[in-house]
Amino acid sequence: MESLESQLTEKERQARVNETALASIKSAKLKREASGYAVMASALSYGEGATGDGAFGKISHAAKLFCILFAMLVPSLLIWSVLL
Repeated sequence: MESLESQLTEKERQARVNETALASIKSAKLKREASGYAVMASALSYGEGATGDGAFGKISHAAKLFCILFAMLVPSLLIWSVLL
């Protein structure tokens, strides 16, 4: 009788360990999925804000124009400083 009771308790213990492990895996999966949703939501809201008519949209547009102007002027300035 004792061996049956110990086997039963061992099976119960293994069932609890298995249940805990599966819950941990599911929790990690849900946490990873939620962080992916957060990244996508922030990227979409940034895109909508950058193309909008608000202050952030205007600042973003000015930054784009500055980068384009910088990329066009720097090569000319470097050539002038080296050759002249």
